Amino acid sequence: MNFFKPSQPYVFLETLRFDQENRSSFLFYDFVDQLKFYPGDNPEKFFKKAEAYLDKGFWLSGYFSYEFGYCLEPALRKLVKKNRQPLAWLGVSKKPKNISKRGRLAEFFTGPAGNYQILNLRPNISRSDYLEQIKKIKSYLEQGFSYQVNFTFKVKFDFSGSPLACYLNLRRSQPSSYAALINTGQSQMISLSPELFFRINGRQIIARPMKGTIKRGLTIAEDERLKQELKLSPKTKAENIMIVDLLRNDLGRIAKKISVSKLFEVEPYRTLHQMTSTINGRLKNNLRLKELFSSLFPSGSVTGAPKIKTMQIIDQLEKEPRGIYTGAIGYISPKRESCFNVAIRTLSFKDGHGEMGVGGGIVYDSLGSAEYQEALLKAKFFVEGFPELKLIETLLLANGRYSFLNQHLERIKRSSGYFSIPLDIAKIKAALNKAALSKKGKFKVRLLLDLEGKVEVEVKPLEEISGRPRVMIASQRIDPGNRFLYHKTTQRSRYDLERKKALKQGFFEVIFLNTRGELTEGSISNIFILKGKTLYTPPLACGLLPGVLREHLLKSGKAKEKILYRQDLLTADKVYIGNSLRGLMFCVPEDLSTD
Repeated sequence: MNFFKPSQPYVFLETLRFDQENRSSFLFYDFVDQLKFYPGDNPEKFFKKAEAYLDKGFWLSGYFSYEFGYCLEPALRKLVKKNRQPLAWLGVSKKPKNISKRGRLAEFFTGPAGNYQILNLRPNISRSDYLEQIKKIKSYLEQGFSYQVNFTFKVKFDFSGSPLACYLNLRRSQPSSYAALINTGQSQMISLSPELFFRINGRQIIARPMKGTIKRGLTIAEDERLKQELKLSPKTKAENIMIVDLLRNDLGRIAKKISVSKLFEVEPYRTLHQMTSTINGRLKNNLRLKELFSSLFPSGSVTGAPKIKTMQIIDQLEKEPRGIYTGAIGYISPKRESCFNVAIRTLSFKDGHGEMGVGGGIVYDSLGSAEYQEALLKAKFFVEGFPELKLIETLLLANGRYSFLNQHLERIKRSSGYFSIPLDIAKIKAALNKAALSKKGKFKVRLLLDLEGKVEVEVKPLEEISGRPRVMIASQRIDPGNRFLYHKTTQRSRYDLERKKALKQGFFEVIFLNTRGELTEGSISNIFILKGKTLYTPPLACGLLPGVLREHLLKSGKAKEKILYRQDLLTADKVYIGNSLRGLMFCVPEDLSTD
């Protein structure tokens, strides 16, 4: 069954971050009807028709654009502009396919996903015009018309090829709980939203607004520091609590027992950290869909406060309608259970063109230049993508026992957390134990963990090294700003190429320098130099892997960190390379010629 044909509409709602809340992905297709809402239509009739289908046992899935919110509020209806694209679109179908296991997407289409190309990326607003609009927003804030304005702009692009291929690539960059791939028959949409608008189960409703962003760090230590910086930022906390109060007020119209169960939580994603808060409530009996959406839509996290006046300000200042961006994507079941995201990190495609919205909340002490950079950061996952990598641990298995096993497991745990990769330590231990059965002698065991959490183990006899290892300097320098250097992954083509060249010339290892001329590491080892009685090794900030042996020597006080240069190799009393597989090896640096 290949339901991903352009001629057949579908809605695929996928969770890529499995937890207690998010355990299933749903595929909706074979629609018996499509409910479309255009400017000038009656919201009451639209929702009544939707409820009639729900009462007959059908499911609804699709989207509500941001401007649909204008139609729900009498004071905003005059802002609705003519549009050939529906402001809301819901497919009507029988029970969806429940895709509960990671990686099962491949079972629902045949043949290759195809390729795609994105060209001519351009924001629809210049930096100078953006800063001018921020000045106007601050004037509104100063006059008391608003406390916070969520100001956005669009990144436009030309698109050719397969939206499915684009989705499969982008979901690696931003594995989120509320992803979506939609084909309405006229247009396609991709959403990698990390933000929950609302989830209804029985009479319980949960909302989780997202407000607060900071970049990821290069190293684990820097990443943790940035996470704490976001968590403790007075400005971010003030913005977050403002939106929490707004959503509590919105929920209070339709629910009782409103509570905030989690405040100022920081969630890591592959390109950034985000702050969220969780609000809970108990819905009143017999709640109608129109009342639900009129009370909540659009989410206050993408408008500002107070909502209606701020939406009027947004309409004046933003260059064009937002469309699906900052609207909502999700489903409603016949039992009225539902889940909708806030459609951020969302792309739409039509007739060879595409767009993605970015933005953020502006308060009086916001710095326009910083807000512009933060908005572009949110588009990073789309612009840069994410490689199809695997995490690696290379272990020594000697007579059925692993060396430094706990340290290797701790390192892969840190890296899997950093890259948001599912990790099952029990499964890894079981695979390693199986590989160790009946093994006599020394073996090199390679543990691999892919982006979906799949575990592989490769076992090879450990080759002995004859003589003293010879090492040379790599011909290419590395960029310490490359975050993949700080994690052991399959993303290491430059290292493999340089070592291959070294092996051909009779060398065992190749040592790298960074763009600042500092020593970093070898292709398969860390480097150490002995001066007097002290063993030195480069600090992580130079751009290198936190090797297991290196970490052991540092923690035990047998080595110290120090920035080292090529000259230090010449003046050292001894030079060593080392890893947990072979230990510390006295080596002979031979090719130390300058670039």
